[in-house]
This record gives sequence, structure tokens and C-alpha cells, in this order.
Amino acid sequence: MVLQGMVEWEEWEWEEQVQAMPCLVELSLNNCKLTCVPPGLASNARALKKLVIDHVQNLSYLENFPFVVELRVHGIPDLERITNFPNMQKLTITKCQKLKVLECIPALVRLVLEDYAMEKLPEYMRYIKPMHLQLFCRPWLLASVAAGQSGLEWDKFRHVEHVKVYARARGRKWYVIYTSGDTGKFDSNISSSTVFEA
Repeated sequence: MVLQGMVEWEEWEWEEQVQAMPCLVELSLNNCKLTCVPPGLASNARALKKLVIDHVQNLSYLENFPFVVELRVHGIPDLERITNFPNMQKLTITKCQKLKVLECIPALVRLVLEDYAMEKLPEYMRYIKPMHLQLFCRPWLLASVAAGQSGLEWDKFRHVEHVKVYARARGRKWYVIYTSGDTGKFDSNISSSTVFEA
């Protein structure tokens, strides 16, 4: 189900005790002003596996979706918190600069972050344990990740098994690929002499 282009939509009332949409598997909310996703959706849409939220202007939190396996959030300027998605395996976050809290997502396997304005990895990275991280960022942040143990971002990603970071600058695509383990292997097309502006 896609709910799109209701640009003045601010409230969706659905209490937990009101049962509806038991067969809903995928929901996309696009381009509206919802302040919250109703508790009835989280508790009653038991077949809901994929939730996509795109350009929802007033949404500050997402919580308590026990059945969602994949969540994609994009361009949500006020989103500060995502919590209690116990079965979520894949999370994609694009341009959600205020997001500070990401917790209670124990099944997370893959995290994709895309934000070319991001100056450093979010602090919540220290507390989540995805197996895979894919990051699309500015070149300066990529260089900081490429510094490995001597870099400022090391403590935020060293526990992730597979890290892939991509950036564009000077007409080129830059990358860093890190695989953890006993030796911790880095591969990159930048060198220690490559300088990017912050």
C-alpha cells in the first residue's frame, strides 16, 4: 500500500485495540506532514514486513514495530529516534540529519547510511551491531574511515564485520572496504597523501 502526496496530512488516528490491515505486507508513506505513525499500525499489521517513509515532514520518532524486517527512511528532517524494531534486518537511512537514537534492533544485519552532509559517523554506531555497513558520504569522512585505528571514527565501526564506504570528489569515485577479523583488512583507492577538504 502506498499513501502518497497528501501534503497536508498531519494526523492518523488508530488506537491499538482497533484491529485492521492484518494482511498488509508493505507500506509506503510519502510526502506528508504526519507527526507520528499510529500505535494501531505497529501492533495490528502483523504481516507488515517492509516500511518505507519518505519526506514526512513532522515525524520525530518511529518505535515499536515488532514485525517489520526492512525499514527505509528518507528525507525526514525531524526524525530523532528509531527504537524497538526487534526483527528488523535491513535499515536504510538517507538524509535524516537529526537522527540521534537508534536502539533495540538486535536482529540488524545490514545498515545503509547515505548523507553527503554528514561530517562524522553518528554516535549510535557505537551501540548497534550490524554485520554490514554501507556508507555514502563526503570524501573527508571516507578518508577518516580509511585511517582505520588511527582515525577518529574507528570506535564507531570496528565491530562491524563488513564496511563499504563510497564518496565522489574531483570527478572520481572513492571507496574504502574494511573486513574485520583477526587481521582487519582494508582496501581503498585513496592513499595517505590524498587530501580532501572537510
